[in-house]
Amino acid sequence: MSLSLYGEPEVTKFRGGKPAAFTMQFDDSMESQAAIAVPQMNARGLVGTFYINPDTARYRATRETWEVICPQSGHELANHTMRHEGARDYAEAEHEIGECSRLIWRLYPGVSKLRPFARGGATTWSVSDEQIKGLVRKWFLFRRDGGTAIVDEYGTGQDPSVFARQAVEKGEWAPVHFHGIGGQWLSTCEAGFLKLLDYLAENRDKLWIATAGAARKYRVEHEALWRVLLTDATPQGFAATIECDEGKADTYGAPFAEVYDEPLTVRVRVPAEWRRLRAKQGEATMAGDVAGAGRRTEAAFDVLPNRGKAVVTRLE
Repeated sequence: MSLSLYGEPEVTKFRGGKPAAFTMQFDDSMESQAAIAVPQMNARGLVGTFYINPDTARYRATRETWEVICPQSGHELANHTMRHEGARDYAEAEHEIGECSRLIWRLYPGVSKLRPFARGGATTWSVSDEQIKGLVRKWFLFRRDGGTAIVDEYGTGQDPSVFARQAVEKGEWAPVHFHGIGGQWLSTCEAGFLKLLDYLAENRDKLWIATAGAARKYRVEHEALWRVLLTDATPQGFAATIECDEGKADTYGAPFAEVYDEPLTVRVRVPAEWRRLRAKQGEATMAGDVAGAGRRTEAAFDVLPNRGKAVVTRLE
């Protein structure tokens, strides 16, 4: 059956074909984040990235949040070093960075080891930048992208949702980061934070709420995109394959598919009678949807790059 049944496939800029993306990041594994941010985000089905310091009293006091609730709820834990104090020599730097990564890897078995990293402000490192770079690569880390720090400890009434609104207006990815929520250091007022969460929950159709790691992997995969293939076409479906040029991505010496495991979203025109679909790749059922009417009916579905075919089937 001719592939003319279907349009030319494209990979969307953001996951799910959303017009923009937004990432919430939190530093220092703080008690106020465990008490306010995590439960309030979970109540709205939102995810974020939490930069943890496992060898601190504040982490130990809220260990269940970081080691049980966050992994179960889809949040990302990121490397902020064990103690947030820096290092006096290379051995201590390796411990501070490496042991934090080891802990995170144990909490997220069977997924990519790639994680965001931030060494922490007001810390002293008696090692060279080159040595730090070597440890970052050794432990499958990337330095976190720039983003807006949201602080309202002086009660200025800052509205953090303005950054999400700007992302939608500009069609961009906007990362922001917090420290304390409703208290502690560099804090953001709880009312403003909840206003942001409500805006995000109400605008899911406009924003991909991504962890920092998911956003980075999607961007690298998108930039390394070589081709999208549709094959085995019938009126009931087709196979889709995404291939990325592995030479255009830093794989840290590991196979591409082990490091970059974020599904890319494919959009393609389908016949008008399509209403629902199923996308399967190997043993996994991937996200998919059909929208529109008439000749502009489009299917959107996820495919893991460099993992072989995803079989997309029309459902009655």
